[in-house]
Amino acid sequence: MLVAKLHTEPPGHFCTQTTWNKEEAASPMRLYDAKEQAELTLYIPVSLLGTRCMRPVLRPFVDRRHLLTLGAKLSIATFASVAIWPHSGASQSGLGEGYAEGDGVRLCFVQGGEGQLMLFLHGVPDSWTLYTSQLAEFSRDHMVVAPNLRGFSPSDQPKAVDAYAMPRLLGDVHACFGISAVSSASWWAMTGGGYIAWVFASAYPGRVERLVFLNAPHPAILLREIRNSAAQIQASQYERDYNSAIAPYPSWYNYYRADPIKVPSSVSDAAHTEMPDLAARFFADVAEPPATTSLRVDVPTLVLWGMQDPVCLPGQLDNLHDYAPNAIVVRIHDGGHYPMQSHPILVNRAIRDFLRRANR
Repeated sequence: MLVAKLHTEPPGHFCTQTTWNKEEAASPMRLYDAKEQAELTLYIPVSLLGTRCMRPVLRPFVDRRHLLTLGAKLSIATFASVAIWPHSGASQSGLGEGYAEGDGVRLCFVQGGEGQLMLFLHGVPDSWTLYTSQLAEFSRDHMVVAPNLRGFSPSDQPKAVDAYAMPRLLGDVHACFGISAVSSASWWAMTGGGYIAWVFASAYPGRVERLVFLNAPHPAILLREIRNSAAQIQASQYERDYNSAIAPYPSWYNYYRADPIKVPSSVSDAAHTEMPDLAARFFADVAEPPATTSLRVDVPTLVLWGMQDPVCLPGQLDNLHDYAPNAIVVRIHDGGHYPMQSHPILVNRAIRDFLRRANR
């Protein structure tokens, strides 16, 4: 696994990124797949990071299920079977809006551009607008599609807790392939949606070409940290409020209520809590049988991580290679939970370079 570290310096200086092959240092934000680890400092002008690079965005009420997805060849003509209509928020960004049938729900989405498909799936409680900068950037030469996930208007908002269980969420992802009429894709993911992406990519490797995650813990590593890290347990206490809320409560609380990973009050409390069988819960009653239930992801993967994230702590990166042996990890030292917003140019450049490498 390749690791990079980023941090910003005062205006007039540069950001530094450490690691890998000294031969390739000339081009900024280049990512290399060297077998042996060598250290190097790469320089990126602060002006490329955007005006908000010194002020990380830290939101309350964030979770670990953001999904940003990138993938497969597709032309706009393949959307002929899906309704497309103008929408005020979408049209201001030059995007159209449509809908698709998910696993028992209707999912609304925005789309724009032509070419290879990039599918962006947000987390809780957000919407497709989380990725405005990325949609604008990559719609220049790709087809970009960003749905509002179930539970977020104008997509359907079922009330039942079971409607937000992983098998239903995986079904929604399969429905995205129905939208695009393709059989495989490359995925980007962040926290909440990333939680879904890790599971989907592990279970259906033939449908995933590559992945990009932004502050998205792998479920197995999240479970480890929730049971053993006092710091992560403390950072995740907000989830206990969602699980104990008395109705009526927002339908998106059910993402937490349906999740087999429950946050304990402490490490000692975790020791007395039954260990959930993630594979059994994630793949029970799925419409399409998984190729594997190992939760291991072997496709090329880029993980961008804001190190100042108050809810997804850096311990989530420890031993990530056990589940993602081909992962490149880039640490953004002054980034928070939303690096795609606090450092949009840096994030976009890193993804561009990752795509170039994957296409060689």
